[in-house]
Amino acid sequence: MATITSDIFLTQRAEKINETKKEIAELEALLAGATQTSQSTLLLKKRKEMREVDEALELMKEEYKNRIDICEEKRQEFERKQTKMREQVLKFEKFIQENDAKRLRAEMKSKQERKFYEQKCQELSTLALKIDELGREQRNLDAELERRSCFRQYLERVIEVGDHGYEEITDLLNRYKTLQDANNDLMKQVETYDTEIDILRQKLDALKMNTQNQLLVSNSNMQRRQKDLEDRRQIVKNEEEEKNLQEESKKNIVRETGQVVQAIKNIFARCQATMRIKPQIVQNRDNDLSDLLAFDLDVVHARILDLKEICDEFKTAATVAAANNVLDHNMNKYESGQLQQNDIGGVSVSSGTNTNQAVTSGTLLKKNTSKMSNS
Repeated sequence: MATITSDIFLTQRAEKINETKKEIAELEALLAGATQTSQSTLLLKKRKEMREVDEALELMKEEYKNRIDICEEKRQEFERKQTKMREQVLKFEKFIQENDAKRLRAEMKSKQERKFYEQKCQELSTLALKIDELGREQRNLDAELERRSCFRQYLERVIEVGDHGYEEITDLLNRYKTLQDANNDLMKQVETYDTEIDILRQKLDALKMNTQNQLLVSNSNMQRRQKDLEDRRQIVKNEEEEKNLQEESKKNIVRETGQVVQAIKNIFARCQATMRIKPQIVQNRDNDLSDLLAFDLDVVHARILDLKEICDEFKTAATVAAANNVLDHNMNKYESGQLQQNDIGGVSVSSGTNTNQAVTSGTLLKKNTSKMSNS
């Protein structure tokens, strides 16, 4: 309450201060607007306004003091009421706590009882269902007992009539149970043997299948390897044929080379046999067969050129000799009077030409003769 009163007082005080500021602003405006009023008049006005402001301020202070007193009285009254209410709360707090604890205990007990009731109702329903089921089962057993009573009567008559040494029905039933257990054991053994036979048959089938697969794989590998072997044999055969061809080619090359070398040596020997001056190669450690053959070929080439030149000179000499024979024949005819003067002139001209050619041919023949003699 004191906080609320203080807030109200501060708000009112702020309003008063704002009003005072507004009045001061109006006075400043009036002072700014009254430029034509005299200073004394303005001073009187200002004093009057100041008195009014002081009186208003005194009134505001008085009003503020009154309000402060009222607020203080209200605050004290609020504190008294608050103290009284706190005492009442402390007085009834224990009673309220006890009531809350009782209420919680009552609610918890109610929940437990409701849960126990629902559980018992569920057990009752289950027991009722079980009673109905047991009643149906009992009726079924009574009906089954009624239905099987004829078998009991039959077994009693069998014991009375039969000579198997059974005195009670239980002995007969025990014997039947023993035989039934033996039969069950034999059936289980048969099933076990059948299962083992099936397992062995499956293993046998799997083994056969595996063996067949391995056989197929082995055949496939064998065929593949046979094919590889045939391919390799073919490759080896081709390589051998190629090698034989290469060896044959090498042999042919060696044979042809030997023939060429032998031919070169034979031709060189024939050329050397017809030459008076035997050409000799300069002996050197670096000389090999190719150098020797090159030397022989050079000698043969030079000899062939010499022989060709000699042949050409002999042909020229033969032509000159034929021309001389023709000239001699014409001269003989002229001397005998068979040719005319013009023919003689032509023959003379031709004879002169042939004579010059004959002279030249004779000179060349002497030179070739001298060369052959030198060779």
